[in-house]
Amino acid sequence: MKEHLFNEYHRLIKNIHQTDSYIFNYFGQKLAPFDLSVQQYVTLRRLSEVYPNSLTAGELKEKMNDINSDMTRLTDRLVAKNLIVREIDPQNRRRVNLRLTEESHRFVETVAADFKNFESIVSHLTDEEVSTMNTLLEKIRNQSVK
Repeated sequence: MKEHLFNEYHRLIKNIHQTDSYIFNYFGQKLAPFDLSVQQYVTLRRLSEVYPNSLTAGELKEKMNDINSDMTRLTDRLVAKNLIVREIDPQNRRRVNLRLTEESHRFVETVAADFKNFESIVSHLTDEEVSTMNTLLEKIRNQSVK
């Protein structure tokens, strides 16, 4: 049975959604041996970028791609796995900082090394196709902000 698509715009939205799901599942499978979700990995990578410094939950959320992520639940799970620590900010006791430990930083670097070839999912595209796709996707996101 052929699926009914209203028009090419509908087809585009369907394709973007299916591609997002495909990529998300691909990375989820790659992260499964490390007992990490995609959101947890991205969180650890963002904290790794500032290591040995820390970020507040608000700062971390700003750096995340997933604007709908529940930062408290996400960080609770990483704290439970001993991958991040929460610390009271000495300059502002109401502020809580999130930081990788030295051991978890090494763990993140190990996972990142295993992930070096993450571009393989799009490596069959030409440079021109990648550039065009990036331009178009950014145009969609920038227009929806207005």
